[in-house]
Amino acid sequence: MQIHEHFKNSLNFRDLGGLQTNDNKTVKHKLFYRGAGLNFFDDKELEYFKTLNIKTIMDLRSKQEITTYPDPIIENAHMIQHSGLVVKGSEDIDWSPTGMRKIGGEAFEQLNKIETYYKTIAFDNTAFKLMIKEIEKDNLPIYFHCATGKDRTGVAAMIILLMLDVKLEEIRKDYLITNEYRKEIINESLNRIEDTKTYPELKTLITMQDGVVEKVFDIVMNSILEKYDSYDDYLKYEFDLDEDKLIELRNKYTY
Repeated sequence: MQIHEHFKNSLNFRDLGGLQTNDNKTVKHKLFYRGAGLNFFDDKELEYFKTLNIKTIMDLRSKQEITTYPDPIIENAHMIQHSGLVVKGSEDIDWSPTGMRKIGGEAFEQLNKIETYYKTIAFDNTAFKLMIKEIEKDNLPIYFHCATGKDRTGVAAMIILLMLDVKLEEIRKDYLITNEYRKEIINESLNRIEDTKTYPELKTLITMQDGVVEKVFDIVMNSILEKYDSYDDYLKYEFDLDEDKLIELRNKYTY
């Protein structure tokens, strides 16, 4: 996995190339990029971004987010906009700073809602299906993002890496490295709140707000195996990727 020095850490920008598969192959570089919304890029970062020759930009944000903070136009890149949040349960969660600064019973209620939501995000999600179709059509390189490139983007990356048969520990590593690149932001938020030692549930919520927690990774991956016999079965029935198609994609995008 290649982290680009051309982007500030808060953009959480990375190339998924270099991750190892279960049959000891390697994901090819310069095909699959993930990160934050392009509205956060400065002029210099956007200029470098354009040199990556991105063919597809998958914007996983909601219509409200896109309207408020639209992506800049990237010439020759096909833009697809579809919210990764359009799944049952997301409308009941207050994702605002107020909603993520709860203690006691309210905090545990919020955590329960979030965990329930992540148990469903990987299923019947139109945004992820559109993304996989673009990869099938070889409309690469692709850049997929949400607002901060960690939650919806994190699950999207899990699905792509499962498709490429990447080792589970490598997928986990990619998910958690978000906390390294957003470490300063996470710490700033935690330092502003004095009650995190008294209320560890508050610390968890704040970490979720600005970074990721490993439990969410496990919830998503375990939910797949609770519904399907294997990850390949999940890819088959959710994305119409049968065994032959998976072999084709894995041969094409790994070496």
